[in-house]
Amino acid sequence: MRTLRVLGSVLLLAPSMAWATGVLLPKDTSLPALGIRHQRVDINIRDGVANVRVDQVFFNSTDRDLEAVYVFPLPEDASISDFAMTINGKRVSGELLPKEKARSIYQDIVRRMRDPGLLEYIGGALFQVSVYPVQKRSDQRIEIAYSHTLQYDAGLYRFVFPLRTGDEASRTLEDFTVRVGLNSTVPIRTLYSPSHDVGISRKGDHEAVIGFEENKSLLNRDFVLYYGVSEKEFGINLLAHAPKGEDGFFLLMLAPTADPALGKVMDKDITFVIDTSGSMAGDKIQQARNALDYCIRKLNPGDRFNIVRFSTDVEPLSSELLPADATGRNRALEFVKKLEARGGTDINGALTQALGVKTDGKRPYLVAFLTDGMPTVGTTDNATILGNLVKGRQDDTRIFVFGVGNDVNSHLLDQVAGNTGAMAMYVAPGENIETAVSSFYDKVSHPVLARPELVIDKVQCRDVYPKALPDLFCGGQVRVFGRYHGSGHVAVRLTGLVNGEKREFVYEGTFPEESRDNDFIPRLWATRKVGYLLDEIRLHGENAELKDEVVRLSREYGIMTPYTSYLVVEDDKQVVRADNGGPQPQVMPAPAPTRWLLGARRSEEARGKELAGGLRKARGAYGGAVAHDAEVAPAVIPMEAKAEPELAVAAGKPATEARILSAQAQSQMKQQEGAAAIAVSEAISDYKETDRVAQAAAERHIGTRTFYLLNGVWVDRAFNKKMEMKKFAYASDEYFKFVEAHPELRPCFALGVKVIICLDEKTAVVVE
Repeated sequence: MRTLRVLGSVLLLAPSMAWATGVLLPKDTSLPALGIRHQRVDINIRDGVANVRVDQVFFNSTDRDLEAVYVFPLPEDASISDFAMTINGKRVSGELLPKEKARSIYQDIVRRMRDPGLLEYIGGALFQVSVYPVQKRSDQRIEIAYSHTLQYDAGLYRFVFPLRTGDEASRTLEDFTVRVGLNSTVPIRTLYSPSHDVGISRKGDHEAVIGFEENKSLLNRDFVLYYGVSEKEFGINLLAHAPKGEDGFFLLMLAPTADPALGKVMDKDITFVIDTSGSMAGDKIQQARNALDYCIRKLNPGDRFNIVRFSTDVEPLSSELLPADATGRNRALEFVKKLEARGGTDINGALTQALGVKTDGKRPYLVAFLTDGMPTVGTTDNATILGNLVKGRQDDTRIFVFGVGNDVNSHLLDQVAGNTGAMAMYVAPGENIETAVSSFYDKVSHPVLARPELVIDKVQCRDVYPKALPDLFCGGQVRVFGRYHGSGHVAVRLTGLVNGEKREFVYEGTFPEESRDNDFIPRLWATRKVGYLLDEIRLHGENAELKDEVVRLSREYGIMTPYTSYLVVEDDKQVVRADNGGPQPQVMPAPAPTRWLLGARRSEEARGKELAGGLRKARGAYGGAVAHDAEVAPAVIPMEAKAEPELAVAAGKPATEARILSAQAQSQMKQQEGAAAIAVSEAISDYKETDRVAQAAAERHIGTRTFYLLNGVWVDRAFNKKMEMKKFAYASDEYFKFVEAHPELRPCFALGVKVIICLDEKTAVVVE
């Protein structure tokens, strides 16, 4: 009978550590780990207890049968509930080995694979089973199920699923799927994954389904999911990261009930403002009719509404807001059927009409404004239109803007939305207007708190983003990033208007003086701050103070911006020396920013498609937001563009190209109209709204550290060749002793067999 081995540990991992996914290692040490054809993970979490089932299929691509070993690191408190693997018709079983053997087995695997990734997991339980034979040119399926209790703190649960593998098995050959079924006796409020772009389906307040599916997925980051529970009307959860001797970073997650039937939903006033100019003819006007039809039928019984049609002239459905009863709805539906596309575009007149409606001060007032053009009739000056907006707007009016196609002035539309505490959305050529508008309406149909504000006692908060909270709606979530000075147990006060009356909701939280947990927060905070700075520059003009701050954040946190230079692939292998005198970087493919920069060399039509379509899908325009795949956004070393001539340039061509591209980026920041302007607008929005950690194949972020892969060495961004260097041979006894003595540096050592890590301003560790 084959044996199954479960290996315990002699050390304890810090709670924030992750766990590597299962790998199948041939005993022939000349062969790499077997590739994963597909991996499917089904997770069921009920009241803080996770039951995880993993289905992996490995592929033996060699022309001979192999003897192999399967290993799967587990959380310390995990218990295996099932294991299924059949070889030659026989089911494999196993036994539990003494935990004292775990450390040596971990170290043997690290030496054998020449992949230090498992260093992070020394101290955790290791599940191991021998597998023979893994037949040639065939699949080997392995299923494992385990359960464990999730970390819980102040109403917030944290779940981590292992994904990191050795480099040879770092991408699935086919699909990778994760599904999480979540059930909670206490109402679920906040849901957040900093690691992956997940889909979320809420089924009331007590049940949710979360998941994602990727083809040929990179397994280079663990799947992390937070969920908060609370009996209160609003869920507020706090995460913090506090480097020693520095101001801390925080993430505050805020969410009301997901079920309108359970929440105190406010009646709302809403006006739909629709462009019916000649350019809307054809599919666009029909899709706009369909969108209005959907919204009218979805109005709540207590709502009031209006429709404003505009082209050369402006025509409201009614001179006043109509009740959303059968009579009002039927009147509106008939009005919508008769909409035709003709004439010019009087944006100023349409906004003036919408703002002139008499509203109830106790209700939130929303305006959904849709246009596919620029102002051509009446007042056409942007500054005058915005000035009229300020004069006519009531304090709580939110104007949500839809720009359709590429022939819009994104500067104007972004300011109309931004100045009213709303947002601008852009519908690319060929995208369906009805889908965009109906999706928006579903999100804002049930308001629960207007004009919200947050006050945090006892600590000083600064650089908080977003700068002003948006109104809160059922099923929505707001994530607030910021810095703080001070520490301790604090009161978090959420205030706002409910049916015109001020309400206050008080919550408790702790801002730690020092904490290594949640090290993803600093870079997300910095990315959001860069977004707000770039928006200020784009909309109000460049100044040295704003630009210098963008450059500083770019360099410190590894964020690409229009003020950052970077290398472009060249046929000859040219390199640029890092400005700190360290090793030379490898020449790498152009990062995501060059997609729209290089677009300037193609036709306007091709540029438009890439800018408005491809960039929107990439969601990480300057390589700074959400691109995970090396083929999308390889790492580059951010350097201030104007300083580049001062660098030690080995060959001029790549650096010259970088300067050209940086100049093009800054030029496109100044454009107000067309596809390029829309692309920049959406890219900056991604900065401002990003809530997931991103890293490219040759770039890693560990806490506040940034590492770059330079000539095969992972180099700490803070490294300088003048530092004193402590050198260790990879996988030597001294190496393992140092790693065990510095558990806080394990994630850094786990980067690779060659790594340079700064211990302080004067000393670095070099692993060779």
